Amino acid sequence: MEPTAVDVRWHLGRTADEALADHARTVAGPDPSAAVAVGRLCPQCGSAAHGRPWVEVRDGYAARRLEVSLARSGPHVVTAVAGHPVGVDVEGVAAVEGGWDPALVLAPGERADSPLERARAWTRKEAVLKARGTGLATPMSTLVLAEVDWEDLPAPDGYVAALSTGAVATRISPAGRAAPSAAATRRTARPGPRR
Repeated sequence: MEPTAVDVRWHLGRTADEALADHARTVAGPDPSAAVAVGRLCPQCGSAAHGRPWVEVRDGYAARRLEVSLARSGPHVVTAVAGHPVGVDVEGVAAVEGGWDPALVLAPGERADSPLERARAWTRKEAVLKARGTGLATPMSTLVLAEVDWEDLPAPDGYVAALSTGAVATRISPAGRAAPSAAATRRTARPGPRR
């Protein structure tokens, strides 16, 4: 995989680990003997039962770790595989609206007036925090969206998705009924004062 590339795929009817392993196998190359191992590791407590996902591809004697991220919402799983840190998130608009608390998500001065805007704020921030390696251990309200890079991804109806990475190339591969329904938009932060 090119160091600047990110490959994003949607999966339907798969567990998160199955989707991630299948995606990594596809990106790793055509060697059918390559073994793919997936797991999780929590950076806070060291547990393998939860935390940031990881993928290792072993071709013969060589092993390499791929940078990965995954998110689930409803029947949808979205995975991202990259040559550098990456974060992806998907949320149902209704689910975000049902548990919305602006004090937990929005930084001072940020607004999200509609259910769609609130769900987008959530997915953008969670994707950025996953790419940084902290996930929701960092409060979303400390992150100012105007100061970070993110990209809205096409998502199934009723859902929103976002990606965060410094990559210049993104390949989005739809799968089955989970195929995205809209075009991606990118937001690149302009250098400015950090808060």
